[in-house]
Order: sequence, then C-alpha cells, then structure tokens
Amino acid sequence: MSTSLRILHVGNGAAFKIRAIADAFVARGHDVHMVAIPPAPGDWSGVTWHQLPDVALPGQAKVAARMLQFRALARKLRPDVVHAHNAWGPAWYGACAGVHPFVIHAYGGDLLPEQYAGRPPLQRRMTAWTCRTADRIIVTGKHMIGAGAALGIPSDRLMLLPRGVDLERYRPGLDVSALRQQIGLSDDALVVLSPRYQVDEKLYNLDVVIEALALIRRRFPTAVCVQLFDPAREAGRLALEREAQERGVAGAYKLVPSVSNGTMPLFYNLADVVVSVPSSDGFPVTVLEASACAAPMVVSDLAYTAEWFHNGSNGLVVPVRDAAAVANSVEAMLANADWRRQMGAAARAMVEARADYVRCMDQLETVYRDLLTSNRSKKD
Repeated sequence: MSTSLRILHVGNGAAFKIRAIADAFVARGHDVHMVAIPPAPGDWSGVTWHQLPDVALPGQAKVAARMLQFRALARKLRPDVVHAHNAWGPAWYGACAGVHPFVIHAYGGDLLPEQYAGRPPLQRRMTAWTCRTADRIIVTGKHMIGAGAALGIPSDRLMLLPRGVDLERYRPGLDVSALRQQIGLSDDALVVLSPRYQVDEKLYNLDVVIEALALIRRRFPTAVCVQLFDPAREAGRLALEREAQERGVAGAYKLVPSVSNGTMPLFYNLADVVVSVPSSDGFPVTVLEASACAAPMVVSDLAYTAEWFHNGSNGLVVPVRDAAAVANSVEAMLANADWRRQMGAAARAMVEARADYVRCMDQLETVYRDLLTSNRSKKD
C-alpha cells in the first residue's frame, strides 16, 4: 500500500476547483491541509484548515508579512508537497515557503498574456520568478504551455492536465422539476444557462449574452436565460439587471446566486443550451461539467475550444463578442431537439474519454510521488 502524503494547498478558499482536489486526496487517505488566500474560514471535511494571523500593515507590506507567516507554517508542518492554486498570488506564498516538491496549478489569467500584461510590473516579475522555482506547473490547456514558456519556464516543468469532472455527480437525466418551480420557470420555458458567475468581469461578455437573448426571444418568445452570479459582486449584478432592462428582456433574464458543487448538476440538466462566450480563458471547468451532463454548448472561438470542440458535432463555436452568432447558434439548437441530444451525447463521451475526475486525480498523485522520488534522489 502506498504511503500517505502530507499535502499543503494554498489558494482561494471559496474555489470549488481546489476543494475537488482536496476531497479526492482525503478520500485516498492523505493528510490534506489548506491555507486560504485571501484569508477565509473553511470547513472542508477531512481537511485541516489554517488561518494566517492578521497583521496591521498596509498593502504590499501585509502580503510580504503573510508570505513569511506561510513560510513559518510550512516549516512547522513539513509537508511532502506544497500545491499552490493560481500562479498569481497564492503561488508567491508557495515559493516563499522553500518546500519541494512545489506544484503550481495555473488556470488561465495567471499565465495568459492578454490577461497578464496589464498587471503591475513588480507582480509580473514575482509571478515569473515563482513559476521558475516550481518543480511542476500544471496547466489546463495546450495554449497555456506557450504562455508559460514566454515566462521562461522550462518546458519539462509544464504539464497538461484537465481539471476533471466527477462523472457520477455530473450526469444527464436528473429530475429538475423542483428547480424549475424554485426559479419560477413555466413548463414551456426554453432555458439558456449562463454559468459564468463573475458578473463584474468584462472578459466574460455577459452583455453579449443579454443582447443575444433579446434576439433569441424574437423567434422563441418563451426563451429565458438563467444567469448565475456571485452574491459578493453586487455592482456587477446591478449592471446586468440594467442591461437586461434596456434590452427589454428583464423578465426573461433570471439572475440566480451561484450554488454549491452538489447542486450545479441540476442547473446543467435544466438547460436546453449552455453558453460560455468569454474573450479569454484557460479552460473553464464549467464547460466540462455542462458537457458531462450532456448539455449542448455554445462556446467562443478560443485556443482551448479548438482542442476539445468540433463545431456542429459536440458543440457550436462562435466568434468572440458576436451576439448575432450566439443568438443564431442557440436558435439552431432550440429548433432541433434531436440535434441537441446528439451534441450533448457527443460532449458527454468527450468528457468520459478525456476528463474523468478519477483518472485526472490518479495522474496528479503520480506527479506528486514522481517529484518526491526525484527530489530524494537529488539529496542522496
């Protein structure tokens, strides 16, 4: 039987993507620890949660102080692996700890140049340095490998690994009658789901989704859009409400607070079509989750979509910020239920073949153990 590992994670304490990894390794009998950046309480079952003490310092001085606190914690815990989630911010803490193996999970904006370039120069230098200290940087799309190389990261330290989806939890055929009633949907409502809840971030193009909805309703007057939103992003929610009002679709644009990972499969099953049309992305897990639930997708034409989607076969691909193209694609799906089902089934098969959560976690554990073996060999 393999020995248990002590794994110290650092990242956003509200992120489902981190919890999914932590849960997998708890289930495998490992000793899993978590530090939230920014600081936040947590109650993940089986995970030991650590709070960094607050320090009365301004801005960058507080970040530096907390990095040193994380270093002290890591030296006390003596983890086998430090795993930072996001090369921007949390990985600075991981690098400061000086523990190896040190693994970084990069998710998109922390490496992609179109999102990275506008950030402060000092933070860009810190992120580049941090990435060069890591033993392995896990990326979720092939296009991110090139972005990592531009930061000076050796290619042999970059690894492509999909986020992975729990195929038992995310599956088609779930009963959504109670959810329809809860949201207030009529029996004949056609549902377009927009799951990107970062409603105050322009790159997700939620204004384009609203514009497309106005076009869709000319042909399908019972169509509604269910838009998830982060309740902490109140200004963004209000802006979308105003946009929907101005477009004349306020009653058909239903803003719903983002839900737990356990409830999310119901929303994908509720949808006749799911739209995810940002201007830039690493590889959003929402796309894999929706596909696992056999929900047909409309996605924007980005680097990652070319790796996963065949237009018209397992989804529809549209140009960035093209509301008419989004509307036309959604309408084509709404008009042909058989085609929707075929695309959904093909999308489910894609996830089963390439992004099974269990197999992805197997690969991640192999990364940990291989790095530990290599690190010990170097010390001998």
